[in-house]
This record gives sequence, C-alpha cells and structure tokens, in this order.
Amino acid sequence: MNLRDWLKFAPVFWKCLGKLPVKHLLYMAKQVRYENPHSHNGRVHINSFFPPYPSKAFDKFLDAVINGWRVPFSTYFAVTDKCPYKCPHCSYGRHITGSLDTQQALDVIRQIKSIGTVTLGFTGGEPLVRDDIVDLVQAAGDDTATVLFSTGYNLTSDLAKKLFDAGLDCMTIGLESDDAEKHDCARGVKGSFNTAMQAIDLSLNAGLYTAISTIGSRDKLHDRTLERLAALATERGVHEFRILEPIPTGSFTGENSQVLTLEESRQIAQFHKDWNRKGAGPAIASFAHLESDAMFGCGAGFHHLFIDAVGNVCPCDLTPLKLGNVLEQPLTQIWNEISEWFDLPRCGCLMKKLCMETDVFENVTELPLSTEKSKQLCTQLQRDENLPQVFKNLFKDRKPTNPPANQR
Repeated sequence: MNLRDWLKFAPVFWKCLGKLPVKHLLYMAKQVRYENPHSHNGRVHINSFFPPYPSKAFDKFLDAVINGWRVPFSTYFAVTDKCPYKCPHCSYGRHITGSLDTQQALDVIRQIKSIGTVTLGFTGGEPLVRDDIVDLVQAAGDDTATVLFSTGYNLTSDLAKKLFDAGLDCMTIGLESDDAEKHDCARGVKGSFNTAMQAIDLSLNAGLYTAISTIGSRDKLHDRTLERLAALATERGVHEFRILEPIPTGSFTGENSQVLTLEESRQIAQFHKDWNRKGAGPAIASFAHLESDAMFGCGAGFHHLFIDAVGNVCPCDLTPLKLGNVLEQPLTQIWNEISEWFDLPRCGCLMKKLCMETDVFENVTELPLSTEKSKQLCTQLQRDENLPQVFKNLFKDRKPTNPPANQR
C-alpha cells in the first residue's frame, strides 16, 4: 500500500487522539508495520479481522473502541450444517444437525446486528449451498462488514457478481494444500482443488476482496506449505492469506496432539510479520499473531461470538459451549448474561485450555455441550488477571461497558 493510502487513515488517528490512552496508540502504531494492507475498490483492508476503511462498519468499530463498549467485533453464523466435503478437521463436525429457514435466518441476522456486531461471518457447513445466501448477505446492511467462508463449492460467476452487488466485503476460500492431490485428500472429494482455484478466480473477477485460508498445522509449517500457499496467492492476485491454528474441536475433537507448541505458534506468527513487512503479495492474517497474548488474545464471548445452524450461541466457532439459543431467548439477553464469564478477553485460547486441562470432550458424539454443562465449565475456567497486551493498554484505567441501545 502506498503513502496516499496510508494517509487515508489520518482522520482515524485524529479521532482517537485524546480519547484513547497514548500508550495504546503508540503500541498499535508499532504493530502496523507487521501488517500489509490492501487498497481495494476505494477502501483499505488491513485484513478481514477488521472492517474496511472508510465504511460505516469501520466507524462502528472505532466508536466501540473509543467508548470502551463490549460488543462483538465479529459474530460468525453457521447458516447451514450441510457440506459436500468430508474434511477431518471440520470445526462444525459432530454439531447437532438442522437448519433455519430464510425468515428464521434473517431474524438471527437482525439479532446479531442488535448487539452491535461489527463484522458478520457467514460460515457452515458450506454457506453457498443455501439458495438465499445473497439475501442473507444483503440483510447485514452497509453498517456491518461481511465475510463469507467457503470451500468454493457452488460458486459461479453469476453468484459471485450477486454477492458483490449485495455488499459482501470478503470472500474466503479454503485451501489445504498447494498440491491438488493433497487438497483433494483433505476434502475427501476428488476435484475439490480445481473447484477452489476456479472459485478464487471467479471471486476476483467479480471484484470481491478475496482471501484464501488454511489450517496452519505443524506439517504445513515444517514442509513449507504455508510459504508455497502464500506464493500461490501472490501468483493469483489474492488479497489475503488467513492462517488458522489447528484446534481439537468438531471432527477434530480429541486430537490434542495436533495442538501447536508455543514455539510452533511463534514461528507462524513470525512468518506473518516477516512476510507482511515485505509489503508485497497477500496480507498474511495469522491467528498465531493476531490472537497472541502480545496482541488481541482470545476474544471468545467478549469480542467474538458464534451461532450455529440451529440457533445455539457459543463463545466462538471453535468452542462448542451452548450458552443459550436465539430461537428460545433474545440474543441481547444471552449476550448480557454471558458477561458474567466473558467480561474481558483472556490470554491463551479458551478451547485449547478446555481440551488440554479437562477431559470434558472425551467420547462426546454431539456438540455443543448442554447449557448446564457449558455454564459450569465457564465458571470453573474463569480467566486469570492477565490481559492481552492490546487490552492491557486499552483498559488500564477503565472497564468495558455495554453501549446504549441507540448506539448498537
């Protein structure tokens, strides 16, 4: 991104000056060097963790930060449990089956917006199997950023154009390898690699900000698959490369040996920093860096929320603890109630802690856990007093509060 694009952020700095702690502003200014923002369609995308700027969604995000409001920076909504693939790492595996009709799904989106959500992620299952996916994306409105997570299945040039016209801010296509055979093996369906690659091109051709994503397993770290995927993304003109950490959840439940060591996470975070400082190719957005203790930490239940395909509310898409259901109880009420356990972000991934320190998921065949068991676990695993560095700076002299109803 050139100097002219950086200067677009000048109003953001001036709006924050005097309203946020100087220590926080200086710290974030230093961290910007580890990002590789892209200018796209007249807006700047730092990465898909943040809404593009300028936009009403970014204004909402900035107001929440300045005022110290407890709102979800992101809410992911599994709009379907259906998927044509059989990935062994699927985070939605073992979840209760079922789906909501169009009117129910639209009502869930309305409720998601009612709690001040900044970014709405459409996930599943495979969101593109829904005939009404364009209507759902459009329902998010222009004050909420949108990200759609897909395998690429069912994407056509016509659908990509409709999603662009509906205001989709980011299309994310999953790639598990740069090698077609290995990717197909991970998906369990031959030809899935070609489908994904075609979807990337269709998304780019439609004018969508386009990302790829992968599970950053230790195998991919050590055999340099991550570097090859970044190179592939560069070659195709992809804007962003998201790297997720392997978490023993969903179909991966019980696979605790797949959890990265601290050193392996550090190596992926370093890859994020080193690549982005070059200022070329896609923006790397790794959970190992962005959700580290040095940055935003674990925001499960605090600045992130997940709603599954039958309306169950969980702290995040990787933490299958049922804290309510939007078909039975208003989301505003659920969100306020869970502040008992999630009043601040935490250091260290909540789901990693649950998996590595308890046996609660052993022999579990259906997720999420019951409300009673989930709330019991939340009480037992209260966060310690440490805060991730960003929030340590931000909340030094104040605590987050709920925004006024007319500000959500």
